[in-house]
Amino acid sequence: MNRFLLDRRYWLVPLALWSAIVASSLAWNLFAIQRQVLELSTSQGREVFHMMDAMRLWNARHGGVYAKITEDTPPNPYLDVPDRDVETLNGMRLTLLNPAYMTRQVTATVRELTGVQVHMTSLKPINPGNLADAWETAALQDFERGGKDRAELVQIGGRTVARFMAPLVTRQACLDCHAKQGYRVGDIRGGISVTLDTAPFVEPLRVQKRNSVLVHLVGWLLVAALTLFALARWREQVLALGRAKDEQEALVELRTSELRREVVERRQAEIRLRLLMDASGNGIFGLAANGECTFINPVAQRLLGLKQADTMLGRPILDLITPDAAPNQQLHEALRLGQSLHSDDCVFARADGTPFHVEVRLDPIDGDGTAGAVVNFADITQRKATEASIWHQANYDALTGLANRRLLSHRLDQMITDARRSREIIALLFVDLDGFKAVNDAYGHDAGDNVLRETALRLQAGTRESDLVARLAGDEFLVVLRYLANREHAGMVAGKLVDLLGKPVPFAGHDLQVSASVGISIYPDDAENAGELVKAADLAMYRAKEAGKHTYRYYAGGRYTECWLPAT
Repeated sequence: MNRFLLDRRYWLVPLALWSAIVASSLAWNLFAIQRQVLELSTSQGREVFHMMDAMRLWNARHGGVYAKITEDTPPNPYLDVPDRDVETLNGMRLTLLNPAYMTRQVTATVRELTGVQVHMTSLKPINPGNLADAWETAALQDFERGGKDRAELVQIGGRTVARFMAPLVTRQACLDCHAKQGYRVGDIRGGISVTLDTAPFVEPLRVQKRNSVLVHLVGWLLVAALTLFALARWREQVLALGRAKDEQEALVELRTSELRREVVERRQAEIRLRLLMDASGNGIFGLAANGECTFINPVAQRLLGLKQADTMLGRPILDLITPDAAPNQQLHEALRLGQSLHSDDCVFARADGTPFHVEVRLDPIDGDGTAGAVVNFADITQRKATEASIWHQANYDALTGLANRRLLSHRLDQMITDARRSREIIALLFVDLDGFKAVNDAYGHDAGDNVLRETALRLQAGTRESDLVARLAGDEFLVVLRYLANREHAGMVAGKLVDLLGKPVPFAGHDLQVSASVGISIYPDDAENAGELVKAADLAMYRAKEAGKHTYRYYAGGRYTECWLPAT
């Protein structure tokens, strides 16, 4: 096919085929037009024949017609019948016109008026003038074989004429003249030929012929031009496709060589990456999109307590090494969403179940979450322990283990915020030891430290886990009571603590005696922020000391009562 399109010499094949189709169509159309000439001529010739035949039959049925003898109508020498010529009473000479003679007379008149030649003829004519020519002879012979009529366009004297001939069938009336020739009813005794000039029929059809030629010529030119145009466009496309194919093959060859080079470079990069991962101080493992482990380096194998790395390959490693904790779920979510993650709050589990804190970084491969991810982690258990120790030192009293002023300030603010949201009450107890300085001076700082530690234990024993006990400084403590049923409950707790702290503290064979004065402030009755609430409890504590110590007082809006009283 490409050879046909590329070699223009082959384009002559469809053009030749199209030319043959157009030529055949034109020939058929011209033939049809020519046939119309014959059909029209035949129709007119048949009408002339029927008129002549009807006239002859009429003449025969009436026994002939007498006409005046003239120069143009002499007696018929070939008519041998009695009374052929007669004379009227007034002396006019008449001669009998039989059908044949009358036909010759009428045909002469028809030719004079219309130019149509009518010739009566027979294979056995009585009158030599009725002798048939070659075309008529052939037609008469055909009639004797059963032919009905004959029509044809012929060339006579350099012009085209239409000839029509039909047989004359012997009828009963014809036997008066022709019985002696041996004819019987139904025999073919001759025929009448009609010769017409085709010019009157050809001229109207000449325009039709010209139009047909023009239509076929225009059609041939149009289709030929479209064919050549289509073949040219098709050829250009084939050439363009060929060029594109060559370019594509060259590009494929170039890309193939580049891919080979990339494969070699990637293999080298993988080797270097493997060496780098093996030499890394961090654990590294790869994840497929479904969470299965694709590779793991020796450090990760050691940190996870694996005897063989193969035991993790192809398995959901995150499900195996991450306990069910919220920070660990971030790893699963990041892998599912194809997002990066950096966290130091995750906990991994070794093969023996031992948990350890890790700093982990998850980076998706290709960034769309479809190819998997790489996980880089380090054991930060020691760092977490150090951070926890530092945080504990910063937020708890080293001597008593209670929350210090810093942690108290943070948690009290949070408790007030929660109480405001849930519309609860909070009681703040400011505890100050009575006689602590005397014990410290009499028995030394170790004795004083022992008293402070015992005080912390007794304060914790006298409160709930939901409450907060803190040491402010020296011998001052704060207790925050939450979830109180009523405000009077704070006085009950304060009284209980006063009794507990009033008991002797044994130390080195001595019973060290101290007591406690407690001030109570209520949120939101006495204050709505931490600073004002502590200040109110502090003032109430001093009123308890003034009242003789070893007791407690409510701030009660500045009235400093032994029991809680609502504001008036």
